[in-house]
Amino acid sequence: MKGILFGGCSFTWGQGLYFYSELNRLKYPENEFTYNDDTVNDAHRKFRDTLRYPRLVSNHFKTFEVFKKMNGGCEDETFDFFQTIFNFKDNINANTHLSTERYDYDDFDYIVIQLSQLWRNKFYFIDEGVIEHASVWPGSKDVGWNSEKFFNWMEKNNMTFDDWIVDHTQKQILRLKKELKFYEEKGIKTRIMAWENNLVPSILEDEFLNERFIKLTHNNIEHLTIRELQDNFSHLRIKYDTKKFGENPPDDHHPSKECHEIIAKNIIENIEKDLK
Repeated sequence: MKGILFGGCSFTWGQGLYFYSELNRLKYPENEFTYNDDTVNDAHRKFRDTLRYPRLVSNHFKTFEVFKKMNGGCEDETFDFFQTIFNFKDNINANTHLSTERYDYDDFDYIVIQLSQLWRNKFYFIDEGVIEHASVWPGSKDVGWNSEKFFNWMEKNNMTFDDWIVDHTQKQILRLKKELKFYEEKGIKTRIMAWENNLVPSILEDEFLNERFIKLTHNNIEHLTIRELQDNFSHLRIKYDTKKFGENPPDDHHPSKECHEIIAKNIIENIEKDLK
């Protein structure tokens, strides 16, 4: 098999997996939502690579995996990352914070995208003839990028928050479908899975997306999202993995070592059905 290209946020990046190592200079986060890149060194990152699900999947198929450098993000960064590694001939210095690696489309057999939180993706709107964008969290009028202008635009257009959520969801679904079809036309098979449930109902209603959606089965229970999986089995969050860390685990809600193994197993089984 050729390479496997992965997209995702900190759940795919493998935040917190270095705590499973015996390395020195491990510093627990202040709280479960805190990440300080200065406390994670190259040795930590190398160890993390050995445990995160992209490596587990690629090892199974005896191939290589590719993922962006930066931690966190959403589908905005995922698709920018894909464009960066493939379209380097246009601007070789573009988006080096995402990757400095360069590839051709025919280097990969599969793309696997882990969807993050819907609200992290920019929402584009036209205000007084100017294209604007904002990143806004529902119910948080004082949080987000360009939120004041966004809420003024909503008011002028008599749009409720519920209206906006429907609009934003539809736009993200349309983009997701368009991007997957683009890469499939390049000869790369695509798969998607989700951390949160925001887009899942729309995915399941769409034949094209539903065929590419990976559900997560564990202990004979089928889960639609990583959050649902972790809610049913709390130890699949690092902060509750007392079997490994005892009574004082790192305060980190990201997937545990076992959770990455479960995600990898489900991806592998999905791809293997293709190969039969």
